[in-house]
Amino acid sequence: MMNNNNYILADEIIFEAKPDAVPYNYRISYKMAQLCLIMEMCSRGGCSLLKLHMISVGLSTKQDMEDLRELAYDRLANYTVVRFDPAVNHAIRFAVADGLIVQQQNALYKLSKLGKAYVKKIIKDTQLMKEEKRYLSVLSTMLTEDKIKALTSLWRYSSAEN
Repeated sequence: MMNNNNYILADEIIFEAKPDAVPYNYRISYKMAQLCLIMEMCSRGGCSLLKLHMISVGLSTKQDMEDLRELAYDRLANYTVVRFDPAVNHAIRFAVADGLIVQQQNALYKLSKLGKAYVKKIIKDTQLMKEEKRYLSVLSTMLTEDKIKALTSLWRYSSAEN
């Protein structure tokens, strides 16, 4: 080790294997693919950050999928909890850096040409992300940005009452 002006530098870097692997749904490559699928299958002109979070988290469990589908089809009045997944934010940054998605002037995210080619390959592969593709085809464009804005307005007013 070298000590110069209170900086300590090691002569070597050692990586130790950890006993647990990172679950697939927290891997950036999976989240990037998932977000590209969401943008392709569930939006017309782009997706807000909130919509990407809602749908991505909605893909987490069967119950989350059902609740989000019920909200999208106007059969669920009380959908008050949205979880924000840091993996979604990281995946968005990586997808932008890799040129798969772009952020538009209106702050919505959309697929780039490269992103569209990428998601076509995912859709074409029948073994890849089967459950996600099935669910997103049912959800389709039913969860609109207007519904999300109405939901966030409801949160603001209910929080103001408390």
